[in-house]
Amino acid sequence: MATPTKRIVGYLPVEYHNRLRQYMEEENLGESAALVQILREFFDGRQQNPELESLRGQLTQLQQRVAVVEAVLSSGGRGGRGRSQMPVMSEPIKPKALTTAELAERLKVTPQEVGEAVTQGVEDFKKWSRSRDPALIRWEKRGELFHQVER
Repeated sequence: MATPTKRIVGYLPVEYHNRLRQYMEEENLGESAALVQILREFFDGRQQNPELESLRGQLTQLQQRVAVVEAVLSSGGRGGRGRSQMPVMSEPIKPKALTTAELAERLKVTPQEVGEAVTQGVEDFKKWSRSRDPALIRWEKRGELFHQVER
């Protein structure tokens, strides 16, 4: 038994008809199948891809970091000859809370080394993490996550 379908008749401007033909060729679809696909995407929305959403979040973070770098570079001429002054940023980008594995990756150590360092005590861990962090950030463990220590 065939799936119940409804016939539609319509007129398209030449520009849209050409784009429909192009879409049909790209997707290797017939006219009816292409129209059904286009309407499905319009009414149901494109399926959310978790990997794509993760990449969007990472892209946003990278854009924020690039903005900070550009701000630093554009203010590099201030200061005097022979010495460079780093501008003080009013709101530095704060890393989110990290898992043991994420912190280990950031510090370029193993998760086991992070675990061993935690057992040495709070203050020693802060010094240890700062000495390995690329941005010289001190970290502390709260619950199961590691958080940046406010200066």
